[in-house]
Amino acid sequence: MTSSSEEVLEAAVARIPEIARIIASLPVEDRPSAFDVAERSYLRTAKYLGGADDLAQRWASAVMYRLREQVEERILAKSKLLTALYEELVGTPIAAGISESATGTTDDASAEIFEKRIEQASLKTNRSDIERDMPSNTPIKVEGTELV
Repeated sequence: MTSSSEEVLEAAVARIPEIARIIASLPVEDRPSAFDVAERSYLRTAKYLGGADDLAQRWASAVMYRLREQVEERILAKSKLLTALYEELVGTPIAAGISESATGTTDDASAEIFEKRIEQASLKTNRSDIERDMPSNTPIKVEGTELV
């Protein structure tokens, strides 16, 4: 393999964190197709650079393993951050609603639950602040809805 081929493969590996960030930010239902696209791209690159089918497949599989691992790490980190934020806003720890897979990562359904709980807590906090700062007879409007 030539040095320029090695540089291309090294560049592909170096971009794994960026690709992982993009895939982790996608909705759960879109991730499988994103992984498929990435794997086809890695395989095509390895074959184009002159790798035998077996060698190209092994390289693409190794790269995909690292990519999937980094996506899982990002999802877990986001979930932990959302949990900490929720607990800070509400003041109570979350014990129920967290389901961990065999790999030890919190699934995206739990992350969505956390996001909704955080949003609700934030709205309650905002409403309390508004009520505190306004005269009691003034109606409060939030996103086009009047609160009394």
